[in-house]
Amino acid sequence: MDIDMELINAATERSCVTQLVEVLDFIGSQPDNGGQVHVSYLDMSKAFDKVSHPKLLRKLREYGFDRKLLAWLASYLYDRMQRVTAFGVNSQALPVTSGVPKGSILGPMLFLLYANSLPGTVKSSHVAAFADDTKIFKSIKSPTDAALPQDDLSNLATWSSSAGLMFNESKCKAQRIIRRHNPVSNMHHINEVPLGVASTERDLGVIISDKLWWNEQVYDQCVKSNRTLGFVRRNTRSIKSASVRRVIYLTLVRSHLGYATQVWASQSKELIRKTERIQRGATNTSSTYLSSAKNPIKTD
Repeated sequence: MDIDMELINAATERSCVTQLVEVLDFIGSQPDNGGQVHVSYLDMSKAFDKVSHPKLLRKLREYGFDRKLLAWLASYLYDRMQRVTAFGVNSQALPVTSGVPKGSILGPMLFLLYANSLPGTVKSSHVAAFADDTKIFKSIKSPTDAALPQDDLSNLATWSSSAGLMFNESKCKAQRIIRRHNPVSNMHHINEVPLGVASTERDLGVIISDKLWWNEQVYDQCVKSNRTLGFVRRNTRSIKSASVRRVIYLTLVRSHLGYATQVWASQSKELIRKTERIQRGATNTSSTYLSSAKNPIKTD
């Protein structure tokens, strides 16, 4: 059995932004030429917690892991215990019978090796996976094309059942990327449940609209940044150091405005003004505090 290094690299060498740029480069080229794209966003239910230890070790053996390494990985996975603590009271400790350790270095890699066969089940569409976030997308030019993603979804449902990584049907969505008024339409299902059709969908932290407009993404980022900036203003009044205030701004506020701008960078004057207004507000606030530190108000 061969390892699909493209899936492994997606989480070990590439970022969310890299995947979004690659996928949206293809998707965006279709409406520009009068076409349309059907995208299905799939959500695995508690994927990292449901990895079967015996199946994982069997897959690793098929990939060529030697006996000593398999024994080491088995000792890493087995004989773990878990319990819940609430209000200082501990529950009974129970064994962890499935899943990969969260917050670990090996956990995501083991999950990717476990789910490595997922892309091979998709025959007609493109597939993009980042850890447990999966989407399939296909350019649609005819009713025949519109029917093909259903076969891929059926194959994915079969794969998920055999792997024990079930899809959460209520969170799986379909989206049509199109700017024409006469779309080629077709409703798809997964596990016999129809996918909800979304005009906007959040993908790896970025809001994708069915016309690839970025208004909602910019509004969402501005709301988060404004809320965080207000928190910073209320809780950093005693901090007068310019360097510290700069670090706080870059870490808590600018990080929202800067996330994935390679994908959704503002393209209209209105949206540019919205983001610039937040940055000017942060600058004015810092200037006020720094000025008051240099020239404290004297009272009799």
